[in-house]
Amino acid sequence: MRQILLVRHGTTEWVDKHVLHGITDIPLNENGLRQARETARALKSIKASHMYTSPLSRCLQTAEIIGEQADLKPVMLDGLKELNFGWLEGRPFRDHSSQNFNRLIKLYDHFTHQVIHAITGESIRQFRNRVLVAWNQILDENADGTVLVVGHSAVFNTILIHYFGKNFPEGHTYYSMSPGSINEIHIAGDGAAELIRLNDVSHLSKVRA
Repeated sequence: MRQILLVRHGTTEWVDKHVLHGITDIPLNENGLRQARETARALKSIKASHMYTSPLSRCLQTAEIIGEQADLKPVMLDGLKELNFGWLEGRPFRDHSSQNFNRLIKLYDHFTHQVIHAITGESIRQFRNRVLVAWNQILDENADGTVLVVGHSAVFNTILIHYFGKNFPEGHTYYSMSPGSINEIHIAGDGAAELIRLNDVSHLSKVRA
């Protein structure tokens, strides 16, 4: 059996401001570095055999901090990069899951984002295909044991939808994952997957005012 821990990177200035940064390389801010250190302490005794990461700095910084505690060297995979939002990169976005927007606004945002992705960035289909290629590489290289993967929320949503469909938590339109969160899935030898924990932030301290 494989135990795979999906760790979202710590927060950044753009995450805190609800700005899309996709493949734009924004590093962790002070709070993000703190989250990475706290996550590293929570994973120190996990005894993982390998750790993989997106090469974008917010993930690589998180992975390197975890690696120092877990005695692991991060392996960078381009396929784990966040979705390329094209012209939307650097623009604010509306979080439909945490705020009450009417159906017309949601439909407008969905249509606009899909068109812009396809024309200027990366289509959802292209994104899904490259993420699953990287994911299958990780599985091929790890027949059993514990593996850490440091990445982005859209990447992890793609993986979870692949196994569990769109059975999102009530009130959400995606699998919500906070910066620094730990998500855990178990994959049996026959490929059957079980979601053990989602968006676990119990190891993170609250930000001081």
